[in-house]
Amino acid sequence: MCAAVAACSTTGTPSKSGDTSSGDTKSASSASVGEISPTALIVDASDSMLTSDAPGPRIDAAKTAANSLVDSLPNDSQLALIAYGTGTGTSASEYTAGCRDIRTLVPLATLDKNRVHQAVDSITPRGFTPIAASLTQAATTLPPTGPAAIVLVSDGEDTCGQPPCPVARSLVAQHPDLQISTIGFKTSGEASDQLRCVAAAGGGLFVQAANAAQLQARLLATQNQAAASSAINGGSLRGIAIGNGLQEIRQSHSDFPLGGRRTGNQTIIVWQDCEWVFDATGTLVEIRPQGNARTIDGVRVGGTLSEAKHFYGNPVATSSNSDGTRNSTFVAEPDTTTGYRITSQGADDASTITRIVVCGCAPRSSATSSAPASEIIRPFTKSGNTTPGWLKDARHNSGGYYACTINPVPGAAEAGISWCSGSSGMDQGLCAPSFDGHSLLCVTDPFSTTEFIITPSQPPVSDPKPPANHIPFGLELADGTRCVYVASRGVAPGNSARPDAVATYNCGDNPLRPTSYVFSDKNSYPLAQSSTGWTAKVGGASGESLRDVAISKVIYVGFG
Repeated sequence: MCAAVAACSTTGTPSKSGDTSSGDTKSASSASVGEISPTALIVDASDSMLTSDAPGPRIDAAKTAANSLVDSLPNDSQLALIAYGTGTGTSASEYTAGCRDIRTLVPLATLDKNRVHQAVDSITPRGFTPIAASLTQAATTLPPTGPAAIVLVSDGEDTCGQPPCPVARSLVAQHPDLQISTIGFKTSGEASDQLRCVAAAGGGLFVQAANAAQLQARLLATQNQAAASSAINGGSLRGIAIGNGLQEIRQSHSDFPLGGRRTGNQTIIVWQDCEWVFDATGTLVEIRPQGNARTIDGVRVGGTLSEAKHFYGNPVATSSNSDGTRNSTFVAEPDTTTGYRITSQGADDASTITRIVVCGCAPRSSATSSAPASEIIRPFTKSGNTTPGWLKDARHNSGGYYACTINPVPGAAEAGISWCSGSSGMDQGLCAPSFDGHSLLCVTDPFSTTEFIITPSQPPVSDPKPPANHIPFGLELADGTRCVYVASRGVAPGNSARPDAVATYNCGDNPLRPTSYVFSDKNSYPLAQSSTGWTAKVGGASGESLRDVAISKVIYVGFG
């Protein structure tokens, strides 16, 4: 790993030689990495990684971050790539196999960037989350002695019953030079606690990432832990976090002063070029780095406010100061009141950051993130057979025409599944080749358990793939309404209140006889996604106003 000067005030990522005499103006997401230990990168490919809240699918953000890390590594790096959850689904019958579903996609070797990129891009989420077992497998790919590292990216806790923290502790006991770091992507509560414990047991770095930009920067940060440890990381700096007590801090930092100057009911202690502010109970409430403060994402004094917005979104509060500067408060850790109060000089997003303070100053969200439940139905296998519980209905094509020409494919969870349709949109849905080699197995209603055998009029489009931002095949709305995606229509229904909108889903008890529709702007993603959930604009084919309805569940189609 790279070395960096351990100080509260840092100027950026040091060079490979360890020279920190000049400030590095690159953000964490664009900086290069120096020499690294042999490293195994584990990517979570459980079914929850299909959730589209990164924004876009989590797996796409993970792939972008992994590829960015690969691009930043020196050519002589030793890297292995491992993924879990790619080979099985999440049904009860697949549990045992799913908890062994860990694949070494690229064995440890001198870095071949093209090979690793191809392996990363091939990852398709499907299964369970065997974190503990994946750590064990990763350790076996690394040299048994000498410095080595495991980096795990996961969006949840282990679902296979084996606590990963003791496993990490055991692996490091067997291999004292092994370091294990974890990144919790969109995690909170027990999932974050579990990943934090793994990193602590492995002597590595734990970071949380709330969006794609943070994930990319923080994955890169795991390869320069000396620099990361001296940067602001969420609500903490140098292992000291907002909410810690003074005595607790002194137990792990024996040189931390016992007292400081009093200001009202607060005590300000100066240590490591920082002001540490405690309330009357001895609880840390603010961290005020002096000089060139920097966050783990590379947002720093001397940078611009637009860089902060790139990683943390829009500020939740702003205020002006008498000296002409302004304060912008950003959420530092989701679901907490921890924030960054960033002072900048200037009138717009190009204003220069002059100070970064960590504080309990962000309003707690009244509504936590509530992405809809995600289900992948698996009616057919890659070999062209139906899966248990599904019925086949053999029938001939109505009118003879049936084709699969749309690509990317809406509703699909993975490559190899086509969107097919008859004339005027008849019998449209998601299809896979049957074992007989000339017919298709097709699902036209995600809420049924029937699939149809249909012979296409022409060969399906080659290499069908889902879009980057996966579009659900089925929706369950909060009011109980069910909706099915429609790609082709004979006569498109309209809504005179929104004449520019198009109907993208049929809603009602029978998709062929809809009682309402989901409308969206043409050529745009059909659903609205935000930190508080997903919504759809629902209305009839009339002049009634469209109403925003929350989405409780989304359904995709994959292979069983």
